[in-house]
Amino acid sequence: MDVLTRDKIINTIIKRTDDFQWDNLNVFTAQFIAEELSVSRNLVSQYLNEYHREGKLIKINTRPVIYLDRETLSKNMNIVGLSSGYESIEDMKHDFLNLSQEKSSFAKLVGYKGSLKQCVKQCKAAITYPRLGLPILIQGQTGTGKSYMAQLTYDYGVEKGIIPQTGKFINVNCAEYANNPELFLTNLFGFKKGAYTGAEKDKSGLMNLADGGVLFFDEIHALKPECQEKIFLFMDKGIYHMVGDNETWYSAKVRLIFATTEEPQKVLLKTLLRRIPIVVQLPSLLERSVQEKRELIHDLVHQEEVKINKSVLVSELAYYTLLNHTYIGNVGELSNSLKASVANAFIRDTDAPQVEIHMYDLPDFLIKSGIASTEIMRYDDNKMIYAEAMIKQEYFETMIYSFNEKLIDLINSCATWNELNKKSFELLEKYSDYLFYNNSNPKPNSTDVTTNIVENIYQITAQKYNIEKLSNSEVLTIAKFIQDYASHGNSCFLLSKKYHTEIQNLITEIKSKFPINSEAISNIVRLIQDTLNVDLGSIGYLDLLIYMIYFNRDMEVTHIPVIIIAHGFNIASGIADVANQLLKRKIFDAIDMPIESEVDVIIRKLSAYLKCLDSCEEILLMVDMGSLEEIYKYVDNIKNVNIGILNNVTTKLALDIGSMIIQGYELEKILKEAVRINKHRYLIVRNRKKANAILSICQSGFGTAEKIKKLLKNSLPKKSGIQIISYEYDSIEMMGNKTPVFDKYNIILMVGTTNPNITGIDYISLEELIEQKNIEKISQLLSNYLNFDEIVEFNENLLRNFSMENLLNYLTILNPEKILQNVEDIIKQIEDKLNMKIKSSTKVGLYLHISCLIERLIIDKTVVSYDKLDILERDHQDFIKAVKEAFKSLEIMYNVKIPLSEIGYLFEYLNKDSVDTIEISVESEEDLFDN
Repeated sequence: MDVLTRDKIINTIIKRTDDFQWDNLNVFTAQFIAEELSVSRNLVSQYLNEYHREGKLIKINTRPVIYLDRETLSKNMNIVGLSSGYESIEDMKHDFLNLSQEKSSFAKLVGYKGSLKQCVKQCKAAITYPRLGLPILIQGQTGTGKSYMAQLTYDYGVEKGIIPQTGKFINVNCAEYANNPELFLTNLFGFKKGAYTGAEKDKSGLMNLADGGVLFFDEIHALKPECQEKIFLFMDKGIYHMVGDNETWYSAKVRLIFATTEEPQKVLLKTLLRRIPIVVQLPSLLERSVQEKRELIHDLVHQEEVKINKSVLVSELAYYTLLNHTYIGNVGELSNSLKASVANAFIRDTDAPQVEIHMYDLPDFLIKSGIASTEIMRYDDNKMIYAEAMIKQEYFETMIYSFNEKLIDLINSCATWNELNKKSFELLEKYSDYLFYNNSNPKPNSTDVTTNIVENIYQITAQKYNIEKLSNSEVLTIAKFIQDYASHGNSCFLLSKKYHTEIQNLITEIKSKFPINSEAISNIVRLIQDTLNVDLGSIGYLDLLIYMIYFNRDMEVTHIPVIIIAHGFNIASGIADVANQLLKRKIFDAIDMPIESEVDVIIRKLSAYLKCLDSCEEILLMVDMGSLEEIYKYVDNIKNVNIGILNNVTTKLALDIGSMIIQGYELEKILKEAVRINKHRYLIVRNRKKANAILSICQSGFGTAEKIKKLLKNSLPKKSGIQIISYEYDSIEMMGNKTPVFDKYNIILMVGTTNPNITGIDYISLEELIEQKNIEKISQLLSNYLNFDEIVEFNENLLRNFSMENLLNYLTILNPEKILQNVEDIIKQIEDKLNMKIKSSTKVGLYLHISCLIERLIIDKTVVSYDKLDILERDHQDFIKAVKEAFKSLEIMYNVKIPLSEIGYLFEYLNKDSVDTIEISVESEEDLFDN
């Protein structure tokens, strides 16, 4: 590499990017730079593409291609998060617009628009609240980013001008003072001269240092109760005493943020919790999306690149090991693992221009984790990934991409056609196994439709071009390939673009070797694309060509052909295909019999097949149960051929037969030997006790079923022993009680949005469960598994948890779990004082109404009007008194006053007809979780 020339090219791009103008983009092309520096355009293009792969250049795929220095452009435009590649200038402008509109400090937080969206919203609301904001408690497991969230909240306050530039962010690690409360108080509030031995002069504390800024108490649960109490007065009045001076009051304008890894209700004083209106719950890394995990790894790698001033590459195998491991220590553990990996790779060769992380550079626990996963070990430890490519790695996860990527590698590496043929067939067999056995394959019904269309298309084409017809299993394979391509073919776009020449050259070579087949395939592809509306493109066309060559590959024909006849779709074809493939011989053909087929139909097919066999003296028929006697009656009169018939066909029996035919055995000896070696055996598996379970289902999607599962799981008593299983509705509807989940679990009932009508399994709709419309049935179904008190607890938890699920979408500053506890007490008091029983459906609405009312009163003190106040005060003093007494403690807690007008609305709400008492508007059962 000419380092001097490379540096000149890169410096030119950096300089030009510094003067970037939208209307002068031609100066960023390889041709323009080549002419300016008097060097080869190809050389310039090579160096620019290398620099782009390192993630340092932005590449716009126009004609000609445009290159920009990413760091310079981001700095000049004050934009974070620019991509390293765009398909057009318009795409880049659109990204510019989106990124320039969001310059918040929180934009640096991975997941700020995803899993952390609600957390960010709460922090923004708290820090911007008038005067000195609202105290915040950030709760989350170790390593979830509590300190980082606190820091970003402070940064956001400074950014918005709420916190002055002089205001500091002071971090107090409370764990350091767990056994020394006196030291905590002196450091926090400061001390006066003579306050204790050694206090020779006055000294201000952290409270004074944080004046105008933010004081962050990390690990607040480590403080002893007396230390927690000392914070109360400052939270209420903003004043404090220095240690050793109980007469003078000092004040400070400080916003407070607390953090804990523990359950707040268990480790913090109730009096402290009451003073913290906002609790931010950070999710664990396991609860966050895979895409966010990718972005975290990308950001962490980029941080290490800045530290060591080198590009960091990670092998595919190491990357997916990092991505798929479950980190107990969350983001913190992921960060430490990555740092250790970079360090290991760095010291291996400190003079290398870039750092390459391989599997052996990872910490030992990650290596063991990766090796234990056969799925991860399929990735290559020698294929390196740049940091910028880590964010968008979805295409690596599609099998069709992997298959075609390896196919292109074969095109470039195989020296002969025969070698390419052999290796591509091996690759194709693995991919076909994936199509048949992967759980994410399309639903059977859609596969049946595609299969029928493919079969009809192929039959028409086979007649026209006089080519051999496909077996049922081969047609099904093509159908599954087309469905996989329709779902994931976009992942191959870059491959087809990058290796366009290689793909076209192979297609041309195949056409020259198989002219009739290639013309027929062209016809098939056209009909498939028109009928199924699937654009197969050049890669899809190449894949189909290879499939057809594979299906029609030459196999040595043996002296005794075997026909397998079996009931059911693809049973006979499947056994024949597997046996032929394993034996590498064309021994078996198949006739598939629909269950309802008459024997004479099968005989006609068999007779037609036998007429096509020239000079064949012996033939073997392998049939399934109940067919032997019937077949015998009809084939007895066929002349000039000896026919052996063998009952109870299996794949093992077919392989035994095939092996003997290859060895040259005669027909009679084959039959006798087959009967001798295929002895039956039995095994008894005693039925174990099944675990009790409730099935959560939803026709509209698996996501809602998961939400139902979470609701039920959180509502059941802890010791119930009942499991909650979410399951795909379509599978249950199609397979009924033959679905595997019914074999594994004792299903008590199903809960969902649509009844799949499974015989013997009770169903309760989600709406019935929430509103307890069918309380007798629910109680009866659960009576064998829960006692009366536990059933009552379940019903109450259900109302409360469902309300909290919906409150998450309504409340901004209040903690839903905390406010619901208060509202639950209010409702119980109202019921007791007025001697009434509020309906379950009405309670759901009350939870939402009262919670939102309290938040509204905190944020906006405006009193709503109510036009029937005189009637309310005249006729319903008992109601007014009961409500006021019920709300008393909550008014003190949140420093609000419930206006008489709001009591009027509560009165009307509780006295409306039942159809009007639900506060939530539900268009359908699927909407229950989407308010």
